[in-house]
Amino acid sequence: MANTQKIEFPHFSWINITDPSEKTMRELQQNYQFHPLDITDCLSLSHRSKVDVYPNYTFLVFIFPAYSVQTREIEAAEINVFISSQYLITIQHTNSPDVIDKFFGTFRISPDLQNQYSDKSPERLLYELLNKLYLYCLPMVDHLSDDCDNIEKAIFSGKERKMVSEILVIRRNITDFRKIMQVHKNALKKAILNFKENPIYVMKKTDAYFESLVDYAKEIWDMMENLKERIEALQQTNESQISFRLSDIMRILTTISVITFPVTLLATIFGMNTLHAMPFINNPYGFWYIIGIMFVIIAGMIAIFKKNGWI
Repeated sequence: MANTQKIEFPHFSWINITDPSEKTMRELQQNYQFHPLDITDCLSLSHRSKVDVYPNYTFLVFIFPAYSVQTREIEAAEINVFISSQYLITIQHTNSPDVIDKFFGTFRISPDLQNQYSDKSPERLLYELLNKLYLYCLPMVDHLSDDCDNIEKAIFSGKERKMVSEILVIRRNITDFRKIMQVHKNALKKAILNFKENPIYVMKKTDAYFESLVDYAKEIWDMMENLKERIEALQQTNESQISFRLSDIMRILTTISVITFPVTLLATIFGMNTLHAMPFINNPYGFWYIIGIMFVIIAGMIAIFKKNGWI
């Protein structure tokens, strides 16, 4: 069910909508004359962040990562924004980060904060909101880095088999995180250019506060690039460890097979039903002679293997 909240600032209003219904979005379209395609984007999940510029408003779609504790997956959380000189409209869905609601709630709890925006514009409020969303992403990056640290320790402590599925989970999350953040920098640059050149906004060409968001997006992308390379290296290392242990096991099994082969052959030969041709058949100690020969063969082969460093 759609939840719509509104705050009035001295020069503009902020409308925050959670889980928008089709009825709510159609009413929003009629009230503000939004493009039908923008309304459609708000009702469906977009696959990338983007900025659409119109003469009277700007429509922004930002995809941010959201971590699901139940599935241990990085999911895509969509934030839709309509911004003009008179309003800021944010639209979020169920899996969206609670950053927007908390920021919105601070103005509810402390109405005096609204007066601090008496000389500020909607784009400045949008900047502070996006700034909080990027700060929200940084702990997730740190958590992925900690996961890589734990995997590395486990690999070199003999738990490489248990790490196979764990590596795949972390690699999937890193891949999804990178896919979500891939176009943020370009989308922000397009939004900044629009805010500075469009006369309906008060942002000046000398204003540089939005540039910090570009730096955040670039910093997060660079960290995710490093994590991508690191998890790939850990996966290769883990596979090498498993292959080495498997090779070691196969070497031991092969050694045992080679040692037991002549003994088995000897036992098979002496088990033939050729009464007059088989030695020791009438000797009361014949069985122990054969056992002794087997032990001599085994000891000789072990000595040969040790001499050549095979065991």
